[in-house]
Amino acid sequence: MKKYLLSLLAFAVLLISPSGAYAEDSTDNIEERIERGELKELSSTTYEIFYDSTGEILSTKEVNAKHLEAIEELEVEIGEELDKDFDLSSEQDHEEMPVEENTDKEITEENQILNRADSVRIESGLLIDESNREIVSFAKIDRIRGAAPIAISGKVTLQTSTNRNKRYSDEDSFNYTFTGVEIRVNKRKTSEPVSIVDTNFWRTTNSTVSTWSNGYSDSDYDVGKEFLLNKKGIEYPKYRDSHSRIKMFEPDEADLSWVPNNQREPRESGMRGLYIDWYENKYGTPDFSWDDVDIHHIIPLAYGGDNSYDNLIPLPKDFHRKDVTPWWASYGKYVPSGDDY
Repeated sequence: MKKYLLSLLAFAVLLISPSGAYAEDSTDNIEERIERGELKELSSTTYEIFYDSTGEILSTKEVNAKHLEAIEELEVEIGEELDKDFDLSSEQDHEEMPVEENTDKEITEENQILNRADSVRIESGLLIDESNREIVSFAKIDRIRGAAPIAISGKVTLQTSTNRNKRYSDEDSFNYTFTGVEIRVNKRKTSEPVSIVDTNFWRTTNSTVSTWSNGYSDSDYDVGKEFLLNKKGIEYPKYRDSHSRIKMFEPDEADLSWVPNNQREPRESGMRGLYIDWYENKYGTPDFSWDDVDIHHIIPLAYGGDNSYDNLIPLPKDFHRKDVTPWWASYGKYVPSGDDY
């Protein structure tokens, strides 16, 4: 118990800070925890803001005014208030701007034109702390190409929904600003942690504006990709059968109702053999052994799934039993006593 309390205290010390649960001065700790697998990073939005390099270098005061003006324009466009509490250091040398070379291994023909332009790429997303069942949203400078901006400001909103395609509600939001030495690749700003209680879809929206030394500003707003997390904060497992290319699709609802044993569709007798015959007739003999796989109901019978072949997929036994079944075991809000999964 003492060791457990000390661990909680150590975690609390990391969290408590005026700038949020994962403080700005603990960025290195965050990256280390991601590397160790203690935090899972899920990228929700990524977009590039491009720089028009024409024009003369402006004074710090002039850049400050231009950045403020750009923020106010973005506020009008998105109908939200952004943080305007920033101060560009007068000691910053606007003529000494870092230049970063593109290190992407693969560059598509379409992107080759874009790669010639100066730009900054901003990413927002989620940090999942499964051990504490918490979720933190973040904004990160993912890449700088050419001249770095002088200031980057924005707002990340964490949103949640019980249905992938329906209305999302705001769960939390935070404003961020990068200036001076903070404007570097992989620099991250984070929010306060939010507790994960129920299975939900989670996503971020990101409004951001960047201003360069010549006063040029550009902004963007994006609604990010959603992620389905169960009530333990574990992302829905991903799998595609390598032979048939059948994908284990995600449910569109995060609140499917539990169906009692006497009301759900019963398992068909001999279903496994019938499915194997159907699979091989349609896709040919697979390169795996049927002895090594389970036939999985993608939407479990316990949550209203059926025995149709569209709802079945062969899964490696270890993956099915160690990842998929435990995920569904922590999906629903309530499981009646005595009912099997």
